[in-house]
Formats: sequence, structure tokens, C-alpha cells
Amino acid sequence: MTNVLKMLTLNLHYDQAGFGPWPRRRAQIQTLLENEKPHIVALQAVHASETLDQAEDLARAGHYAHKLFLATTESIPHQGSAILANIPLSAPWSYALPRCDQDEDPSFRRAIAATFAWCGEVWQFTNAHFSWIGTQNLAQAQTLAMALEAFPGPQCLVGDLHAPSGSAAALHLKNLAWIDSLEKAVRNHDNGPNAPTHTPESRIDSILVKEVDEARIREVRVLTEPGAPLSDHRAVLLTLQPPTHEAKKKTHIPVGPQVRSTDTLKLGV
Repeated sequence: MTNVLKMLTLNLHYDQAGFGPWPRRRAQIQTLLENEKPHIVALQAVHASETLDQAEDLARAGHYAHKLFLATTESIPHQGSAILANIPLSAPWSYALPRCDQDEDPSFRRAIAATFAWCGEVWQFTNAHFSWIGTQNLAQAQTLAMALEAFPGPQCLVGDLHAPSGSAAALHLKNLAWIDSLEKAVRNHDNGPNAPTHTPESRIDSILVKEVDEARIREVRVLTEPGAPLSDHRAVLLTLQPPTHEAKKKTHIPVGPQVRSTDTLKLGV
């Protein structure tokens, strides 16, 4: 078992030609995955159709045996979010996020989640893509945080949350004991804004943890890729240290059936 746990998040911005052809971007992301070796990857704005499946391409390129894809809505089955992992995932789950102020942002949004076991702990890992509209953003953070209260043990809420430090959503999550890993990392490198890629002005992609000792947050980095950009976002990578021996004794929780590498999560609760 590895002595650290690495989690990465990246918004792919679908197959937008403005960031170059997908084969070139796929090769760059593959290089990033090979260099950084994250154990679990959260992807947002993923295109997955019969002619182009970005989640499957990256699962194969990064040798991730476990993959989940969730369509945003049944009416747009080729767009959504994904989770890739080289450690087994189980108990896949999705949650619909509320839509208010639909005139400005009418998008349907859903969070995708799964559990995984590591160093005696069972984690709930949730990948979300919140709205950029303030009222929707806060409502989505509030609703999802309430749903996640049902899960015991360590958790990670990751993705394009549009909730930088000081925002209403960020403050709400902080009040519920969610820790912004970028603010607590022992070592922070290149930890400034991550979007837009060319001239970053804000940090909208986050990795939050809960029920985790802050001392375990070893490093967080906003990754600056060489050459042409991967998308309109820069990836964010968290490195966590394992729990202490005492903590591991408390976290033996059984997990359900494992996720297969071809799993697509159907729209659920």
C-alpha cells in the first residue's frame, strides 16, 4: 500500500476546439497523470459518446481500472462527470443539485460519488460541478453538504465548485467542518488561481476534506502544464499522508460491490 494518497481534479471543458484537438490534449493529460500518479481523478465537463469518450480515453491512458461516468441529464447523455481510480471504487451514488435563477444558468447539475478503502479507512469521494451563479452556487453547496452528512468517516468533496475562499458557499462548507486543503497544506506550490488557464484570475476548482486531521494534508498544487493548455482550467492535486495507527483502528467499515471499469452511473436520487 502506498504511503500517500493523491487526488486530482480537472475540468476538461468537453471537446472544445479552442484548446486544441482532443488527441493532443489527451496525450498531455496522459503525461500529467504519468508524472503525478494520482490514485483517484475527478473529471468535470466530460464528453462521452460512441465517437469520442474522454473518460474512457483517459482511463486507458492512465491505466485506471475503475471508472464511473454520470451524464448531467438524460436529455444530454454524452455530457457529464467522471471518476477514475486505480484503487477499487464501490457504492456509486449520484445526487441532483438544485436550480434557481434558471434564466442565467439553466444547466442541470448532478454530483457523482463512490467509496474507496485506503490504509484502513473507507472514504466517501464526491465529484461536483457547481454553478457560477452565486445563488445557485450556494444552494447547491448547501443541498449537497446536507446529503453528505449521512456518510460517516473521512470524505472528499472535489471539483469545479466555483467557491473560492470567502465566497458564501465556501463559508457555508467551512462552518460544516469542511477543510479547504489548499489553505491548510503543509507545503503549497503554485497554489494561486487556476482559471482561466492563460491568465488565471480565480481559484474555482477545489479539494475539500472532512473528518481528516489537518496535519495529514501534505501538499496541494495547482498544476501548470508545459506547452498548450489542457482546458480552460488548471488541474489541482492533493497529497495526503496516511492516518495514524490509532485512527486506523476506528475506521473499518465494509464497502459494497465494486465498480467496474466500464460502469456508467444511471441518474438516481
